[in-house]
Amino acid sequence: MDDKELINDMIVPLLHQWTKANALFKPPVINQCRTIELKLTKLWHKAVETSLGKGNLARKNEFLHTLDTLFDILTCKCSIQLCSESNCSHSGKRENNSHIDCGCPREKKIPVLELEFIKAQRTKAEGQGSMQMGSIDYSETKKQIANAKKREQIREREQKKKMKSEEAIQREEELCQDVYHFFDSSSDEQEATSDDIGRLFVSFKKSSPINVNATKLSELVDLSLEVLEPPLTTSLTSQELRNLKETPMQVPKWPSHTQSVERCVKMVTEAAGHVYSHERREDKSKKQEEDEKAKKQEKEEKQ
Repeated sequence: MDDKELINDMIVPLLHQWTKANALFKPPVINQCRTIELKLTKLWHKAVETSLGKGNLARKNEFLHTLDTLFDILTCKCSIQLCSESNCSHSGKRENNSHIDCGCPREKKIPVLELEFIKAQRTKAEGQGSMQMGSIDYSETKKQIANAKKREQIREREQKKKMKSEEAIQREEELCQDVYHFFDSSSDEQEATSDDIGRLFVSFKKSSPINVNATKLSELVDLSLEVLEPPLTTSLTSQELRNLKETPMQVPKWPSHTQSVERCVKMVTEAAGHVYSHERREDKSKKQEEDEKAKKQEKEEKQ
């Protein structure tokens, strides 16, 4: 068996051992398999060199220290302190007697319940530490598995929302792509084309037909079309028309057209009441009855 096969055989039980300690010990809290493989391969080569007597005493001591933390595959390498070592006020008052000043992303943080255990693993000497892995705490493991599933579901929902929003943005970009082609020219060309189109629509009697197959703003309408100017604008100069186009319309607080509409509504209401009112209908029905009676009397007299 070569070194690569040996390393691959070690990775699976190593990951199982970490997961047994805590269900949250999985990527990205711990390293990916490829990172672990590279770490073990590098250390294997150092072990071969040390066994052959290569290197000085300092390198040998460094190698032995690395062996003590060989299976520390956590992504977070932040320093952990015991409350008893730092004279913390929480010492002996809570289940976890350690704390960490960690700036890692939330998904890579070490579970709080395991800080003391990780501290012991990182400070052990010659393979011995103050804490070792024991049998599984089934009740705590069930809680950890449930929490891990909830976090995974939340992460999946967030990813789905992100994908939906990205798809919506992509659809909007596709819909607006044709519109963007109208404004792909320089600012001077856009301004000149806008003036020509505005002059065409404001000054002339009929509008130029719109080219639905246009690929840019200057092709939207035919600016060379010859049309007649309406009588309404014949008394205005070109400068006055340009001022009308460039000056935004100021609507008065009580516009006259509103009063005109109210007056028209009042006149129509009065006219409708005069024609279709109750008294008008009664007068009309009485007149019809009188006309019918008069016709009957004329027929009887003739007979």
